[in-house]
Amino acid sequence: MSYLEWFENHGNKHLEIVQKLQSKHYTKEQIIDYFSFDNMCKNESDFCYLYAQNKKCHKITYLNCYMCACPHFRFNDNGLFEKDGVIVKSTCTIDSKKAIFSTCSGVSHLDCSNCTVPHSKRFIVQNFSDDWFEIMKKCKRD
Repeated sequence: MSYLEWFENHGNKHLEIVQKLQSKHYTKEQIIDYFSFDNMCKNESDFCYLYAQNKKCHKITYLNCYMCACPHFRFNDNGLFEKDGVIVKSTCTIDSKKAIFSTCSGVSHLDCSNCTVPHSKRFIVQNFSDDWFEIMKKCKRD
């Protein structure tokens, strides 16, 4: 699956859940809490393929899946730039020291699994929008 396909599919799944919660008059705080890993595994098993295995994408005690991506992540399926003959398809705008680039067949991808920035409740509250696409609008680079 391409970055763009994941981005569009995920954003639409996120929208469906938020709209469902808003129809039940959930507050911002309740919506954020709903997206806790434990609750999402129980109530929204189709949101993430890892939920079926009860497996977290990050090794942290409290994981909130509201963002499930980071607004500092940038991607382009055709490549953002070339560096030393390698096409870089994704990168981090804050240059997280925990991010790792993996390269295969002349293409580099960013692995953010060691970085937990977007999964804390504090970060989500600071960057909250009920529109996930609005939060992530800078991620997709044309």
